[in-house]
Amino acid sequence: MASRKASFIKKTLGVLCIGLSVPYIIAIATPYINPVHFWPLTFLALAYPLVLAAMLLACGLSIPIFKKYSVFFWIVLCLGYKNILAIWGFHPNNKFTMEKPAGSVRILSWNVNEFLNAAIKNDTPGNPRRQMLAFIRQSNADVLCFQDFATDSGRHFRSTLPYIRDSLHYPYTSFVNNFSFGIEGYGIQRNGIIVFSRLPIIDSAVISLPNAEHFKEEFQWVTLQYGQQNFKIINAHLRSMNLHGNQALPMESQFYKPDTTLFLQKSTFYKLRYFDKVHVNQAKTIRSVMDTTDQPFVFCGDLNSVPSSYVYHYLSKGLQDAFLKTGWGLGGTYDSISPTLRIDVMLMRKPIQILQHKTFPLHLSDHYPSITDIKLQ
Repeated sequence: MASRKASFIKKTLGVLCIGLSVPYIIAIATPYINPVHFWPLTFLALAYPLVLAAMLLACGLSIPIFKKYSVFFWIVLCLGYKNILAIWGFHPNNKFTMEKPAGSVRILSWNVNEFLNAAIKNDTPGNPRRQMLAFIRQSNADVLCFQDFATDSGRHFRSTLPYIRDSLHYPYTSFVNNFSFGIEGYGIQRNGIIVFSRLPIIDSAVISLPNAEHFKEEFQWVTLQYGQQNFKIINAHLRSMNLHGNQALPMESQFYKPDTTLFLQKSTFYKLRYFDKVHVNQAKTIRSVMDTTDQPFVFCGDLNSVPSSYVYHYLSKGLQDAFLKTGWGLGGTYDSISPTLRIDVMLMRKPIQILQHKTFPLHLSDHYPSITDIKLQ
């Protein structure tokens, strides 16, 4: 009886090992296969840290169950090396110092979530907007790349753009206004992406992104002068998925008008599939600019896609990822849903050298700010 029970447990654990391995085997394809052609990869990329954990469990269980044949589970694990190396930083001993290294350029990238609320009545000491501006001041960055940036006009709001430009001393700016909407009696809010710089901007361009129907979205590049050298900053915000669009405030309804059915009626499952396809097309447009520039560049962006996704691998091919170069762990950048979501990245082309990088887990915007110090060779 005991031997029969042991045999049953062994067979059950064996089936469990194989079952845990199947999602991982499919997920191995996420860097290579466009999710437009096979939509389950969208969800396997999102869940990849959990899928990897399940595969590691399968590998551990396989040793006593399958004995010498357990090597096949470990081989399968290794076949997913591309995703493993993309989601995890392997530099536990690297320490970030707020003192900027000599001869370096410091870049701060942050989805600032419209600085939350610029209404004068809410501009009290210690409020999140003031904390965000204080962090920017303390960062002593040479270049600021903001996504989901908003600046307001009207007597009811404090306008963030002139404050950062004049009071924080970033005299060179390049703002891309992706959309505007008016709030009756309050003024107009302009929303988009922006680069602030203490280095001279000597050239710039705005490029349209392929997007959801009827919705305008663009990304930008600027050429900065550092001594006798020039380099580019590419700043982009891939299309927001607005998974909580059905909870939108009345004043936000103008933003959703072009895609009302999509945002307010479609399921989260549908939106994830839909926007993964949008992100792929947007990534192709951005990559075409990267591939045709003859200058060193730094890409700062909110991808709304994770490192195990096709979008990330397509954009980052042949480039240095600041987090992977110096970081440890998963490096999550999104302050919601899951700590595994590293959807904000800083990528760059050699010969730029990455000196140090850190993501700061500030619970202010719904994204965390990241700072990278680079050296131009």
